[in-house]
Amino acid sequence: MRPSTTVPAAALGLSGDRTWLLLGELPPAPRLAVVGSRAASRGLLAGVPAAVAAAGARGHALVSGGARGVDGAVHRAALAEGLPQLAILPCGPDALYPPEHASLFAAIAAAPGSGLLFAQPPGGGCSRGMFTSRNALVVAAASALLVVEAQLRSGSWGTGRQALRKQVPTAAIAASSGCAELIAAGARALTTGSDVGAWLDDLAAGRCAPTLAWPTELAWLAAELARAAPRGLGLDDLDDPATACAALLAAELAGLVVESPPGRYHARR
Repeated sequence: MRPSTTVPAAALGLSGDRTWLLLGELPPAPRLAVVGSRAASRGLLAGVPAAVAAAGARGHALVSGGARGVDGAVHRAALAEGLPQLAILPCGPDALYPPEHASLFAAIAAAPGSGLLFAQPPGGGCSRGMFTSRNALVVAAASALLVVEAQLRSGSWGTGRQALRKQVPTAAIAASSGCAELIAAGARALTTGSDVGAWLDDLAAGRCAPTLAWPTELAWLAAELARAAPRGLGLDDLDDPATACAALLAAELAGLVVESPPGRYHARR
């Protein structure tokens, strides 16, 4: 068993004098946090290894929350690539959560440059609030954040919202309702995990996302989408659904809008 230590708030870019228990090592920045749904879709899970590999190739350590679904896929991919990583767990060291990931957590703690950070002290118990604390630590530890999949008002959606509020560079895969809302709020829209490399390259070079040019004939639609954010625009919101349908199709083909959930459209940023 590797020795445990404590991590001060300053090491995570936080104020105050609180410390958190760490088993293993705190990987150095830059760190890409990757989060997503516990009940993730198979197609989006399949793109996680490419995102992890792209981050590692650019010198990023990985951060995730140890949960089922996307988080577990991130941790396993980082182990397979031999990349330093940090699993930030919502629990204390005496009550691992989720318990079926105990062997995964042991492998992370034993891996070079990697560690487990516990959001709760020993004996802290289990409560809904512990997940909020964990998500806040994920954002604090991250140099950038990728949301692979999220439903509205889910934990992953909330983590993305918090990252945007704290001006942590944030991207989201445009394939779920929560990610569409994050994109409408300012997250970089990505199509698959394979797009992560180009996004990180832009961040490293200080480049903003390319400005999406709306053709003059669709300027009215861009204005309607801006007014409808963050709820999204539906055909029934417009006076002429037939014209709106044709315009939305043209905008979607041009990569200007994303549909999520079905029937609600958001402008890509």
